[in-house]
Amino acid sequence: MKYKDAVDKYFNTRHFASLSVSSQRGYEACLSSFSRMSVMGKKISNIDIQKINVVICTEMYDTWEAETSTSNANHNARVFSVLMNYLVSLDLLILNPMARVRKRTSTPRSVIWTHDQVMKFLDVAFTKFEWRNIGMIVLMCYEWGQRPVDIRNLKWDEVDLDERFVTITQSKRGAVVELPIPDNIFEMVTEQKKDWDFQPYVVPYHRASDGSYRPLTVYNMTALLSEVKAIAGLPDELRVGDLRKTAIVQMIESGVDHLAIQSVSGHKSVASLNPYNKFSLKTAKLALDKRKRV
Repeated sequence: MKYKDAVDKYFNTRHFASLSVSSQRGYEACLSSFSRMSVMGKKISNIDIQKINVVICTEMYDTWEAETSTSNANHNARVFSVLMNYLVSLDLLILNPMARVRKRTSTPRSVIWTHDQVMKFLDVAFTKFEWRNIGMIVLMCYEWGQRPVDIRNLKWDEVDLDERFVTITQSKRGAVVELPIPDNIFEMVTEQKKDWDFQPYVVPYHRASDGSYRPLTVYNMTALLSEVKAIAGLPDELRVGDLRKTAIVQMIESGVDHLAIQSVSGHKSVASLNPYNKFSLKTAKLALDKRKRV
C-alpha cells in the first residue's frame, strides 16, 4: 500500500469521522500536503508505507522545520503519527517510525531579514552560476512572501511570462495565489528559462545519481545558503524560511491593508496575520500620521 492509498483509507475510518469539522479539515490539509513532499528523490505519495522508516521521517521533520518552524514541524509530526498509528493498529506497520524521530523544543523565532541583507545576499548569489538557483529562491521568497517549499516546487507551466504573473498552489493549506512578476524577477526568470526550460522546474536540482531533475532539496538549499552568507558577511542565523515573515512584516509596517496582504500570503483569515503584527515606532508613527489626515 502506498502512502496516498493509506491516506484515502484513513479518511474513511470511524476515527476520522468522529473528529470535529475543523480537525478534519486540518488533517486533510496536512496529510495531503505531505503527499506532495519529495524525500530522498521520491514523492511521499508514491512511497510504499512499509518503506517509510526513521530516516525518511527524519528528513521530513527537518524539512518542515527548515521551511517553516520547529513548532510547525512538531505539529506536522503529530498529524503524521496519527496516520502511522492507525496503520499500526491494522498490523500494516510494526511501529510508528515518526515516534522515533528526535523532536526539538519549539521557541518563538523572531528573525527577519533587512532589505540591505537581502540585497547583499543577491549581489553575491548572482555572481556565480552554481549560486544562481539559491539566489532565485531568496529573491522570489522575498518579493512574493512565499514559503521556500512552494518556490522550490514551482514549475514552468505555472509561470506566464507573456502576462507576467505566476500561479502558486501553497503546500500548507492548498490556497492558490496569483502574483505579478516584477521587473527584477522577470529578468532573472527569463534568463533562467533559457537555461532550464527543457525540464519542468524553475529552480531545479540535477541529481547526479540518475541524471534526473528534481526540485532543489532542503539540504542543497541550506548548503548553498551558508556559502553565500559567508561570502556576503551575513549573520548565520538568517534562513530562507524567514523571508516570508520578512515580506509580510514589511507589508504590515508599510500600512498595506490586511485583506490585500491575504491575497499575497494566502492566509485563511485576517486573524491569521496577528503573529506578524509588531508594535514598533514605525507602525505607531504610520497610524498617527494617518489619523492626522482624517
